[in-house]
Amino acid sequence: MHLAESIRIGVTEIRMHKMRSFLTMLGVIFGIAAVIATSAIGAGAAEELNRQLAALGTNTIRIRALEIEGAERIAAQKLSPYGLTRDDVQALREVVPDIVGVAPLKMSDAKAFADGRTLPVEIYGTSADLPRLVGYRVAMARFLTEWDQIARNQVCVIGEDVRRTAFPLEDPIGGELRIAGQSYTVVGVLAPRRTGGETVIKVGNVDRNIYIPLDTLYQRLGTQEDPRADKLDEIILKVAASADLRETSNLVERLLLRRHKDIRDFEILVPEELIRQQQETSSILGNVLVFVAAISLLVGGIGIMNIMLASVTQRTREIGVRRALGATRNDILGQFVIESLIISLLGGILGLGTGYGLAYSIKLYANWEMIVPIKAVIIATAVSGGVGLVFGLYPSMKAARLDPIEALRSE
Repeated sequence: MHLAESIRIGVTEIRMHKMRSFLTMLGVIFGIAAVIATSAIGAGAAEELNRQLAALGTNTIRIRALEIEGAERIAAQKLSPYGLTRDDVQALREVVPDIVGVAPLKMSDAKAFADGRTLPVEIYGTSADLPRLVGYRVAMARFLTEWDQIARNQVCVIGEDVRRTAFPLEDPIGGELRIAGQSYTVVGVLAPRRTGGETVIKVGNVDRNIYIPLDTLYQRLGTQEDPRADKLDEIILKVAASADLRETSNLVERLLLRRHKDIRDFEILVPEELIRQQQETSSILGNVLVFVAAISLLVGGIGIMNIMLASVTQRTREIGVRRALGATRNDILGQFVIESLIISLLGGILGLGTGYGLAYSIKLYANWEMIVPIKAVIIATAVSGGVGLVFGLYPSMKAARLDPIEALRSE
């Protein structure tokens, strides 16, 4: 019997029993859909975590000021009333050996305006080192310089969203923004970062930020509550690639606790460690989903075996007639194996479509990029065919071993 003829007979058999065949495919459909959706989630998660790490900067340590509440706040104000300050920055530079860059950050609650319109932005005072530490790229002109800091220049660098809002049709370089009633000249525009989604560390939307020299912020925007304290919201440290991030962060913590009289009015975040932990959690979740997919495929395979055994029983007389007309055992074996493969592969194709649909639904619901690796599609297709072959082999062998005489006597 030719292969084409076997395929035609197999397709005809499936079309004659549409509902039975579809129910048989369900296990394979769900299993393959789970494989595709799991792969999409895993690949999307890896891409998202890499994007977050790029946004947060590699080999960085972030120190953030904490607000202490209740009775502890009174004690903290007596012992360490200033929180994070630029004195801490200087101490970190001098004491911690593996630090290759430091960028202080101070947020202002001042309002920014362009042509009388309020801009939905966040204003930060910082230093010239910030782009080098966290990987920000300047798309137009330049970032802040040390001279801007020393001279307390009223200049600013804006994010891409700020540029589009404030200067939609004109060159922003040299343009003016009003911040707290004062004029600031735009000297640079950052390249788009698109970091407004959820990350392991809250960083806000860099595209909506305005950066001005830290000393300018202290002097012009009136954020210095005490003349002795240059309070900061965050300190970003860049650590040498050869250094141990954990050891360095422990040293930083000990130094700051000593300076702050053991008052923990700060927190230390190591992006790479947090992302690594999240990757491990994602990996565990991925393994669980793969296990669930494997169970679904096993159930699908058992369903195929069950329906093929029932088909052999129902078609015993047909098998006897074919054997009487000259069909060999291999012909009968091949016929039922092909039918099993067709059912499994059709289930696999439907499963691929369902998996893509699930991935797209997750993308819409969670606003999370889903990536379906071509490798996963190939593996899923191969697995669906393998399920049909493995679980269809026993019923096919049983059909091939039927005695022609006994099969012809069957009613």
